[in-house]
Amino acid sequence: MSEKAEPQAAEVVAAIQKRQGEPAHHVKCHRILVPTDGSGTAFKAVGEAIKMAEATDAELTLLMVVDYNRNVAAFEQVSLSGYVPAELKIAAYQFLADLMHVIPRHVKAHTRVEAGDPAETVLNIAEEEESDLIVMGSRGFGTFRRLLMGSVSSQVLAQAHCPVLVVKGMPADWADEDNYLTDIGQ
Repeated sequence: MSEKAEPQAAEVVAAIQKRQGEPAHHVKCHRILVPTDGSGTAFKAVGEAIKMAEATDAELTLLMVVDYNRNVAAFEQVSLSGYVPAELKIAAYQFLADLMHVIPRHVKAHTRVEAGDPAETVLNIAEEEESDLIVMGSRGFGTFRRLLMGSVSSQVLAQAHCPVLVVKGMPADWADEDNYLTDIGQ
């Protein structure tokens, strides 16, 4: 070991010892918004949000946004004369009720179902509920598809007033990447 390396190692050890003597820093997080679309990546995001809520004693808001424009054909929208298909909203409430069984009892959580543009709605709810963090899944679209369609997580990441954690990947035990609401709308 060279003479230069020894003083540097001693400085590092001294810095570590100094930091160990300081009080711990606490992360403050009171409200975490968790938008979900029923996909595997969204479910993985719920798992991460639960861990963060347990660590910070934050309350979770599980949000499902029903996008009628995506789930109801244009012809159906006209023929329904503005009637909003209740089945989609009911299915969303049922899905969130089932999802609440995944949340440990000691974690505070509530659910919300809203209708509208997913990104815009997530941003509005995050502000309304004064969320400290948004935890959401990324569908993992390729570059070309993302350029054509955009992605909800990209829009939220770019416009949110609070930090956003985008969770990638699927849970190990997830069979496919189907969207829960898409399956219901068919």
